[in-house]
Amino acid sequence: MPRQAGKYGRLRPDPARPRLTLEKYLDPRAALARAGLPPVPLTTDVDRASAVQSWPMYLNDQLGDCTIAAIGHMYGAWTQYAGTAEALFTDGAIQGTYSRVGGYVPGDPSTDNGCVMQDVLADQQSNGITDARGKLHQVAGYAAFGNPADETLLGQVLDVFGTVYVGINVQQQMESEFADQQPWTWDPSAQPVGGHAICLQRRLGSGNAPLEYVTWGALQPATVNFQANAAEEAWAVVTQDWLQANGTTVEGLDLQQLLADMADV
Repeated sequence: MPRQAGKYGRLRPDPARPRLTLEKYLDPRAALARAGLPPVPLTTDVDRASAVQSWPMYLNDQLGDCTIAAIGHMYGAWTQYAGTAEALFTDGAIQGTYSRVGGYVPGDPSTDNGCVMQDVLADQQSNGITDARGKLHQVAGYAAFGNPADETLLGQVLDVFGTVYVGINVQQQMESEFADQQPWTWDPSAQPVGGHAICLQRRLGSGNAPLEYVTWGALQPATVNFQANAAEEAWAVVTQDWLQANGTTVEGLDLQQLLADMADV
C-alpha cells in the first residue's frame, strides 16, 4: 500500500539573524580533513535509525508542524542511542509546542503557518518538551552547518551527535517518490513547492541513495545529489540527553565553547 505524504511547514531562515556556525568550533589543525571530528569514511555506514522502534507522524499529516515533528523524532533517536528509554510524545505535547513557537491556534487553519527551524531550536533550549512518561527533554546547544551539502561533515555529526536537523526545499515529485517508497531525487528543472524539516538518521557507505531521513512517520532514502541541492540548512544539535550519556568531551570539537556561546545568540 502506498505511503501518504504529509504536509510541510518549514519557513525560510533569516540570513541576517545571528547564529553559531559549526565549522567555527572545529579544530583548525584538522582543516585538511574537512571537519576535525572523528573520521567516518564515506564507505562506512553510520546508523542512528535501526534501534528506534517507531517514527510517529506527530500530526504532520494534518498540520504544517514538520519542524516540531522532526524534533520529536530526534529526541526518540537520541534517547534510544543514549541507552535510555526511547522518548515518545503525545500529539498534545507536539501541538502545544507548535502553538508556542508558531502561533498555531487549534481549529483555526489560518494560523497553521509553520515555523523557522532556529526558532524551534531556541524554544527547545528554553522550554523543551515533556515526553509521554513525564520526562522533560531539552536542547543544550546548536550550530548551523556552513555548508549543508558537506557529506563528510554530515556523516561525522550524525555519528557523534546521533542526528542532523535538516531543512529542505520540496519538489512535487518527492511526494510520489515517498508514496512509492522510491529515493528522493532532485530535478533541476522543477520549482520548489514548499519548505520541509526532516532529520538525517542513517548514511550508508554504498549505493545510489545512501542518505536516509525521517519524515512523515517513516524512513526515506535520498541521493547525495538531493542533499546537495534540496538542503537549505542543516544543524548540529546537542541535547541534555546526549550530554548526560556522553559528557562534553568531543575529539576535534570545542563543544564547551559552543555551549558557552549559546548565551550570546
